[in-house]
Amino acid sequence: MSTKYSKVRFIGYTIPTTPASMVPIGNPNGPGAVAGTYLAIDDFEQDVAARIAVLKNAVDVAKAALPNDTPGSVLNLFVAPEFYFHGTQGPYIYADDAADPVARIMEKLLAAFPPADYPDWSFVFGTAISARIARPGRVWELNSVTTRNAVVEALSKQWLAAFGPLNDVIFDMLVNFIKNCHSYPVVEVRNRALIVSGVPLDTPAKTLDASDMTTEKYYDSNEDFLLYEVTGKKDVVTEQMTAYPQIDLTNGDLKHERYDKFAIFRQNYGTGNTPSYVDFAVEICLDHSDARLRRNIDNEPFPKSTDRLHVQIIPSCGMQIMPASVAADRNGFVFNCDGQYGLDTTTGPQAGTQGGVTCVYANYFLDGSVTSAYAGHTQLARVQTPASGGDPNRKTSTNATFATLDASSLTILQVPSIDPLASCFAGGAGAVHVYGLTTPFKVFP
Repeated sequence: MSTKYSKVRFIGYTIPTTPASMVPIGNPNGPGAVAGTYLAIDDFEQDVAARIAVLKNAVDVAKAALPNDTPGSVLNLFVAPEFYFHGTQGPYIYADDAADPVARIMEKLLAAFPPADYPDWSFVFGTAISARIARPGRVWELNSVTTRNAVVEALSKQWLAAFGPLNDVIFDMLVNFIKNCHSYPVVEVRNRALIVSGVPLDTPAKTLDASDMTTEKYYDSNEDFLLYEVTGKKDVVTEQMTAYPQIDLTNGDLKHERYDKFAIFRQNYGTGNTPSYVDFAVEICLDHSDARLRRNIDNEPFPKSTDRLHVQIIPSCGMQIMPASVAADRNGFVFNCDGQYGLDTTTGPQAGTQGGVTCVYANYFLDGSVTSAYAGHTQLARVQTPASGGDPNRKTSTNATFATLDASSLTILQVPSIDPLASCFAGGAGAVHVYGLTTPFKVFP
């Protein structure tokens, strides 16, 4: 009996992925949103190349710090935040399916991180946002767009000017207006997580031996896109223009194909191995708050009744682990990598309880300033007792409980700045947080 990948190491690249020149409207870490400008390079190919160079720089920092593990013994799971890939208009805009930018991004990621060079690594390279628009130039001339944008910008600026009870009234008007706009979108945006792996990827139902996959988000928050562009640029996708595609989860969330919208995938290690396989899932930001995976724990058509999700991955830009949304099984892991805010004002490895979740975590702040608008965090929890019941509000349901982890399991690595960084990211080079650097976690203790 072999024990290939019986241990796992979690590596989070916490780099702020929020817009440049941010103007907070309300509390962006809660129900609020932001104005600002999308920081990116005009040329798509150059923009993607720059963002991959920044990723490569962070992966190299992590790789250089790792001990000489026995090949095949430890899985290194690397995660970057939501909205890592985007353009000057917000989503990368394309006119027909043949020009889907995510396909091109995946090609470039596979070239930069070839499986042969990263045999013991699996990557979730944040997410990429894109929008298919047949004639983009016409969108910003539509009355529906100009009116929405004018209303939201006016309400936002009056919220900034107001104080007292009127401040709350204006904010409620703004939030409700955006919610209504989401019901009548002008642009459908896709927000896809990008998975590349040196360890072959499968679906729970069939063997694919794939090196790459995508999963997709369905829940559009108030802050996924700008409320208005502060430099006066008009041809940008704003929050009030958008919606994400609906995803039918009535038959569970198991992936069937590499690029379908579903969340749960598998790594097979062989019937003679312990473990023989492990099931992973990527739950993007607000989908986690909506308990996307938890709501289906009674409904997943796994091949075996004993199968369970074991590693729940949350790339985000404004989210942390929510106790009612944890779907991982006993001894399973929940790992969050965020590009928006710190969990508190600490600057080193921490162990404790955050939002009802016992975890190990660390924050990143631009220039080390805890008051910076640019921040992020990573967070790792291990399930002690799994959740029961897909509806957290049902009287017979129980939320997961968590094991106590030691802060000494977390190592913070500084990432040096490189030339393309400032063209794409407003919050600095970020940091790499390695959980289990010298003592990786047993997948099934």
